Amino acid sequence: MKNNDQPSGRVKQKLQTRSEILKATRALMKKKQKISMDDIAEKAKISRATLYRYYSNIDILVTEASLHIQFKSPDQLSEEVNEMPLLHRIHHIQKHYNTLSQKNEIVFRRYISAVLKESIISKKQLRGARRIESLKKALRPFKGEYDNDTYNKLISISSVLMGIDPLITCKDVCNLNNEESNTILEWGIEMILKGISQDK
Repeated sequence: MKNNDQPSGRVKQKLQTRSEILKATRALMKKKQKISMDDIAEKAKISRATLYRYYSNIDILVTEASLHIQFKSPDQLSEEVNEMPLLHRIHHIQKHYNTLSQKNEIVFRRYISAVLKESIISKKQLRGARRIESLKKALRPFKGEYDNDTYNKLISISSVLMGIDPLITCKDVCNLNNEESNTILEWGIEMILKGISQDK
């Protein structure tokens, strides 16, 4: 795992390009006309080849763009948790992603299905890293309390316990409803932090 929670220049550029692509897609979608990858590339002012490095499937791109507008940015979430202790920060971010997943569950499931199918073909990372970036920004003040390995593992496992992925497992495998899913995922975070504190 990387020891630095600050995105590198290359990572920042990739995130910015992805954001511009999604912004261009949403702008075209508002016109309520059929759009193509060429239209999006032109609107985003990037080459067609660059666009295809991020999205090789118009359906995945349009679906992500429709969901993207509902996500709070890492900066917004970081500001909201500014005065909170560590556990409450993670729970706040977890609640944001879980609530979005539950409100848009059908769309998210279709999106995940399309991404998984495409990833077998393209072998590319097709999803953004919103949860990771949000957690890194919000938890940065606590980084000094842990060694780098523990801190990075905390970021990763926290991201695993929020969003559509664990929701699908809770519902389809564990037969839990939304409320039960939220409870068990919050409990998971609590137990992880408890375990880390005991290891100090």
